[in-house]
Amino acid sequence: MWLQVIAAAYVAFAHGANDRSNAIGPMAAVYQVLDDGGLGEIAPVPTWLVLLGSIGIAVGVVTWGWRVMETIGSKITDITPTRGFAATFGAATTVLIFSMPFLAVPVSTTHTLVGAVVGVGLAGGAKAVDFRVFGKIIASWLASLPAAGFGSIVIYVAVGSDPIKLLIVIPIAFAAIIYSIWATRDGEVFVDDALADAGGDSDKGTPTYFELFHTHAEAVEDTVNHMLEAVNIAADGNDPSEAIEATIAAELKADNVKNDLRRRVGAGTWNLLMRSDDFYHMLARQDRIADYAQNVAEQLSFRPLYDNAEAKALLKEMAQSVAKTAATYEDTVAALRDLTLSGYTKAGREKLGALIDDVNMAEHESDMVESRAAGFVFRIGEDDPLAAVHMYRVLQRLDDVSNACETAANAFLPIVYN
Repeated sequence: MWLQVIAAAYVAFAHGANDRSNAIGPMAAVYQVLDDGGLGEIAPVPTWLVLLGSIGIAVGVVTWGWRVMETIGSKITDITPTRGFAATFGAATTVLIFSMPFLAVPVSTTHTLVGAVVGVGLAGGAKAVDFRVFGKIIASWLASLPAAGFGSIVIYVAVGSDPIKLLIVIPIAFAAIIYSIWATRDGEVFVDDALADAGGDSDKGTPTYFELFHTHAEAVEDTVNHMLEAVNIAADGNDPSEAIEATIAAELKADNVKNDLRRRVGAGTWNLLMRSDDFYHMLARQDRIADYAQNVAEQLSFRPLYDNAEAKALLKEMAQSVAKTAATYEDTVAALRDLTLSGYTKAGREKLGALIDDVNMAEHESDMVESRAAGFVFRIGEDDPLAAVHMYRVLQRLDDVSNACETAANAFLPIVYN
């Protein structure tokens, strides 16, 4: 982070060395005409004019510069201190080289820095850059030259060298600028929106492995939710057959997504940035959640549940706790997807690590419910031991679902800490 601060100061120096000259160059020519009555081969640049250019840039940064900072710093790609240092150092060096006497080429610091930011974003993969924002920036660059030319013509014709008209036109022009800025204050697209839109839709291009991994996690969670419905129906004394069939169908859908993902990894469509064996292992752990959920549903079809109201209430509580664990796990996989799309940033790793902890805590809560439910069933189940054992078996399978979520989430820890 300290290197980024130093690089920012380096950018400020390069910015002043180049862009201030860009700003006061035309003003120096105007000053020479006013002072000498004509243009010479070389226009003198008084110190006060240099200071005026510096003040102008500083005022622009302080007043509306935050818009530029926000766009470049957060809307093109996810910037970490390491990425920020690389972008600012590269941009400042480029601008300073072009400012040297042997070149003396006026270049835009903003253009150069945008290119540098896009470059560090692309280092994390094309999906890490929001090209919609980048496209808007390029469009504004292309439009700025003709717009500036047209604006100059309008102001020149409107003023007609009349100071009175100048005093009228300039405030109107500033008012139009302020209104335009205010009216478009929310017009940009954030890179977070692009990440949130990422999915398996064919209209958006080929999904990455981790996007499909998240799609599989959603299918797994859907299987768990159907299982939860089957448990609740059975505990209420009704026929859970339809919910059981829905659970089996959801597990089959998850298997199809898993198999498709395996084929894509084998074909090597994307750069996985990890060993394929490790990815297959993560996928297998995730798939086990759906397998256990299906097994819970199938257990319900064997015989009616132990007919005790409190035992059934504890079973429903256990199923709800397991579903919460699965939902937290799905959130964790979504964070993993976003982390891979953003180029493995520090903030993304911290978020993923926190969600892994949440999954572990949710699994612990499920263990507590399972312990209470199992203890109750064995204490009062002597009147119908076979039904009590069946109830305990269902509780065990529910606990397997929760444990599988914890095991699958912990498989992401090397990504967080390595």
